[in-house]
Amino acid sequence: MSCKSKTTIQEKRYGSFRSVFMHADSVDILLMILGFLGAICDGVSMPVMLIVTSKLMNNLGNNDSSSTDSFTHHINENALALVYLACGQWVACFLEGFCWTRTAERQASRLRIRYLKAVLRQDVGYFDLHVASTADVIASVSSDSLVIQECISEKVPVFLMNVATFTGSYVVGFLMIWKLALVGFPFIIFLVIPGLMYGRALMGIARKIRDEYGKAGIIVEQAISSVRTVYSFVGENKTIAEYSNALQGTVDLGLKQGLAKGLAIGSNGIVFAIWSFMSYYGSRMVMYNGEHGGTVFAVGAAIAIGGL
Repeated sequence: MSCKSKTTIQEKRYGSFRSVFMHADSVDILLMILGFLGAICDGVSMPVMLIVTSKLMNNLGNNDSSSTDSFTHHINENALALVYLACGQWVACFLEGFCWTRTAERQASRLRIRYLKAVLRQDVGYFDLHVASTADVIASVSSDSLVIQECISEKVPVFLMNVATFTGSYVVGFLMIWKLALVGFPFIIFLVIPGLMYGRALMGIARKIRDEYGKAGIIVEQAISSVRTVYSFVGENKTIAEYSNALQGTVDLGLKQGLAKGLAIGSNGIVFAIWSFMSYYGSRMVMYNGEHGGTVFAVGAAIAIGGL
């Protein structure tokens, strides 16, 4: 089998990311555009804040008692810039949160309606061959739509914001002191690779936990829907035992998820090692190249934040 046919089969099996937005209409497209702009502006606000902070720190460090008016003017100017930045970030965060959440609710609601219509159009033989119980249909409608809604409302804007922060931080770092940014750029490997590894592990574990909870939910729904039958045949203990056994898998997966998440969060300690090296190299640039301390601090923060 050729590589092209394998790729085609894999795309048919998993679908594409664009299929998540297949239920969007013109209003949803407008909301997603506004949410996209809000997420990008929210992510870029952090590098912009570092630029203003570097100027403010340089003004504080270069204080000269003979030019009090000039010192006060520069401090007030940078403080006012931070106020404007805060107002702009508030608007961007509002657009990011409101627009993506609103369009996620609209698309998920439209998905549930179309899903239910597609199920009701099926013949009776479909339910005998492909559906074990009616609880499967209910569980699939609710769980799948909630996953898609969570993806659109939370995962997509957070991803866009992080991409904007990553790109903007390194662009700002290279614009301010390109030598220091170039020295700290290789350390991105120590921040990105652990995140990718643990991210993939957490995604796999979360998918397995969702499947295990789905199995346990089916047992509960069947027992409640037939509670008179369960009670008449004295099947309470058996149902409780089956439910406990179904939840045992989630306990084991939860322990693995906690371990993976702990390792992922603990790996952020590499940031302190990067900060120590950036401080050492930045101090030499201040001493021998005439760089300002505030700019060195901003570049180091941009490298660390961008990598995270």
